[in-house]
Amino acid sequence: MKTKKKNRQISIRLKMFLQIMSILLLAVILILIINTIFLDDLYMLNEERKLKEAATYLNSLDLTSGVYIGSVSSYEEKNNISIDIYTSDGAPLYLSSKGVTLVSGNTVILEAEKDNDGGIFETREIEGNQYISYQKTLTNGSDVEIVSYKSTINANAGIALIFTWISVILIFLIAIVFIFFYIQRFTKPLIKMSQVTEKMADMDFSEKLDVKTNDEIGSLSKGINNLSESLDSTLHDLNEKNEQLRIDIEKKQTLDDLRKEFISSISHELKTPIAIIRGYAEGAQYMLEGNDTDGAKEYCSIIQMESDKMNGLVYELLQLSKYEIGDDHLLINDFNLRSFIDDYINGEKIVFEEKGISYLEDIPDDFLCTGDITKLSMVLNNYVSNAVSHCAYDKIIRISAKDMDDKIRVNVFNTGEPIADVDIDKIWKSFYRADKSHSREEGRFGLGLSIVSAIQNLHKNDYGVKNEENGVSFWFDISKKQ
Repeated sequence: MKTKKKNRQISIRLKMFLQIMSILLLAVILILIINTIFLDDLYMLNEERKLKEAATYLNSLDLTSGVYIGSVSSYEEKNNISIDIYTSDGAPLYLSSKGVTLVSGNTVILEAEKDNDGGIFETREIEGNQYISYQKTLTNGSDVEIVSYKSTINANAGIALIFTWISVILIFLIAIVFIFFYIQRFTKPLIKMSQVTEKMADMDFSEKLDVKTNDEIGSLSKGINNLSESLDSTLHDLNEKNEQLRIDIEKKQTLDDLRKEFISSISHELKTPIAIIRGYAEGAQYMLEGNDTDGAKEYCSIIQMESDKMNGLVYELLQLSKYEIGDDHLLINDFNLRSFIDDYINGEKIVFEEKGISYLEDIPDDFLCTGDITKLSMVLNNYVSNAVSHCAYDKIIRISAKDMDDKIRVNVFNTGEPIADVDIDKIWKSFYRADKSHSREEGRFGLGLSIVSAIQNLHKNDYGVKNEENGVSFWFDISKKQ
């Protein structure tokens, strides 16, 4: 058994070695091809280009100009070349000061080539040194011969060397990348096997191996998968039952916690109105005994108002409780978002006018949504009521909507003070009020945003709040009609 395992290791290593050697061999071949094909041509093209540019420059000079000789000499020194210029009858017009002549008897012409522009390129050798010359008749009738020196050859040799190094480095980097991915390809299944078998040792049989090869690794992967599937089928039913039991226990605990929190919160919230009702009831009794019926009626009105507040509180608590435990069904319908919001805002215009609030709207006409319209109206109502209560500064309320792929995000903005950092994460909790005295005066109990949270959770949609530069924005998502 040990021998077989060792043979498998040798087989995998041999496969990796052969592939790495193939990549390196390919890199060497590419380097040789590039040097053989391109280096000589690059050298010749660079030299010919330089000499032709010199001829073009000389052709642009005015032969009768007083600075003609100086311009030729300056160009000759700047480009490290030798220039000889003759008139049409053969008389020297300008001879290079560098002392290079290619017409002596010891000059050997190694190669000659005619250029498309009528010039002639020649490669000559003088006393063991090679030169490249370019001969051409200029438009002014003069003949020019331009010679490149050995220093130019060295410069071009440097260009060729740089080109060779760049090619070698580039191909070497490419080879490294290929080698890296090939090694990763062969080691990845082994690492994956180790991870899967470790999970199997911990009684986790959910993960499987991908079988992509027909070699020893593929056979081993199939064997591990077969073993994992047989064990997983045995434990699957047990895991499902354990999960269901856990869910039932958590749900029961959640309901118990909600019940305790409900009792504690409602006891706290009812304490103040009950005390008020008791006090005014006693006051009304004394007034009736003293025949002060007008005062008694006023006290009775206050008692009735506090009773209405208590009734509203109890109703909101019952609704919130139903939403949070999921004991309320959604009546899903399709609707146009613009019409939905406009219908609500039409009923609130009087409130806006009384409080001097300007209303702005930015909702496209073609946004089609789906959801429980009644419950979503409660979300919109709580957001707008909250905006009206806290609207300040320019007194602007703006409702906008934007497309979020499969959702439509509705944003309710009001100018005013920002929400304090200490409060912004707590406002969604039941009975939490950042401005307790102000909320009490308006008959608000801190349940509106909790109801928003519960309704959005029923719809499985997001909601939130953020402080803007000059106000606050509350937002909620509505599912888009499919």
